[in-house]
Amino acid sequence: MTKEQMLKDYLVTRCMSQGKVVDGYHSIYYKTNEDIIDAYLDIDFYGKDVLSVLASSDHVLTSDFLDAKKTDAFDINRLTFYYYYLRIWTIEYMNELYPRVLDEDCNWLKLLLSKVTPRNEQEQIAYNFFKQHALLETDFTSFFNDLYKESDGHTLYTKAEEIKDVINPELTFYNINLFDRVDLDNTYDIVLLSNILDLASNDKNKLIQARDNLQRLVRKDGHIICSRLFPITKEERKLEKEIFSDYFDFEQKEKGYVYIKKNK
Repeated sequence: MTKEQMLKDYLVTRCMSQGKVVDGYHSIYYKTNEDIIDAYLDIDFYGKDVLSVLASSDHVLTSDFLDAKKTDAFDINRLTFYYYYLRIWTIEYMNELYPRVLDEDCNWLKLLLSKVTPRNEQEQIAYNFFKQHALLETDFTSFFNDLYKESDGHTLYTKAEEIKDVINPELTFYNINLFDRVDLDNTYDIVLLSNILDLASNDKNKLIQARDNLQRLVRKDGHIICSRLFPITKEERKLEKEIFSDYFDFEQKEKGYVYIKKNK
């Protein structure tokens, strides 16, 4: 992440706050709307290398909460990078799980930023991003998806103090699209996809590209944890499973499903 990218993203979010649509950007999730608890409980995260979609940051925070060795993050939307730091600052300095982004005059955000001392270059970039918004008292309501709706999601932690000791300011973030070719040097024991595959449920080529990317990223016997948030047909579900079956075994969960990489 560079200063030039930060300034571009800041201008984009200013446009979004005025109700405008900007190509390549979209609103982000304030908090998870998934039941994270079920899919995680019987998978051992201790000492594992994890790659997680960033989104609202709850998947990354859950991975750290479950004692993963290292959790890297990815997202097609670079705005999630800034929100991750807003989340961890909220936990550390305000002892709250979620920021009060509906404060119209940004007083809460200004108070939070007054407590923050950036510990690395990434935090400094995120700090500068929100400092600009605080000074201009940005309306954040268009910045977030379903901001006024109560989330149906459930996390393994319910209070800030439960997770304060495990949050990581040194986030490795990849601004990548799973449906384009992804070439990363790292491989992982666990990949947290959330409902990303829903976005390609009727597109065979996208599913093949996602499978090929994950085949390279996931180690033997590694797990890909997925969920369904959008309804798909039986035929679409069957297509996805068939495409992934070349490299992965399928395991159904009550609230999601898991692909386990074959040992071959």
